[in-house]
Amino acid sequence: MLVDAVRLKSMPRDYRRSLPVFDYLADLRRFSFTRPVTIFVGDNGIGKSSLLAAMATDLGCSPKGGRMGDPEAILPLSPVVCEGTGLIQRAYFLRAETHEYLLSREQSPEESGGRSILPSQVDVQARSHGESVFDVLYERVDGAGVYIFDEPESGLSVVRQLALIAEIAQAVDRGAQLFIATHSPILLGCPNADIVELNDTGFQRISFDEAEAVAATKEFLADPEGTINFILDPKAEEAEEETEATEIAAVDEAEGPNKQR
Repeated sequence: MLVDAVRLKSMPRDYRRSLPVFDYLADLRRFSFTRPVTIFVGDNGIGKSSLLAAMATDLGCSPKGGRMGDPEAILPLSPVVCEGTGLIQRAYFLRAETHEYLLSREQSPEESGGRSILPSQVDVQARSHGESVFDVLYERVDGAGVYIFDEPESGLSVVRQLALIAEIAQAVDRGAQLFIATHSPILLGCPNADIVELNDTGFQRISFDEAEAVAATKEFLADPEGTINFILDPKAEEAEEETEATEIAAVDEAEGPNKQR
């Protein structure tokens, strides 16, 4: 692998100082990676996107997204260091919240004129969000390199998310290493991915079935109506359960003498 670990170089002095992820890194000293695909999960506000942006910046990508070595990129000092022994010659940062910026860079004369896979006449800004995501991936995820995806499921249908898993698997076969932050239970199904949850205890490796996104989705699909009703009025659900428990207790009490006979 190209990146073996990430460690904290200095605590951020801006809003990121309040994000738990950097405190976790400070306590750990370094976090090691064990597989070509690492997927970060966790609640909003824990710092997944900020961690990926910091890693991308250390690799020479703009924190707004884009390729390593983009002459237009402004690179602030990164609070983290990506440790590794191999030479990294290719890196790309796909960030959902700055997708329009990424497309403007991809469509610029200097970038579109130097395409190696996507035809230069393709206007990625005229494509749908989901189509343009795949356009960028086809062009930028090419062979050995480090590719960082922050919520790549944004704009993708369920079928497209499944297709993205296939693209990720093929990229790994060609020597890619990927870091992904997602809330999608589908993307957590990437083959042999190392799923890392950022939670109250820090960095925790978990299984697919232990991921909150997977468990919540399974619960919803098992009983869509019941799940929605509980979300809309949890007290009503609790009252119904109490009523059922009372009725069962009453039946048991009434049948008690008969059972003894």
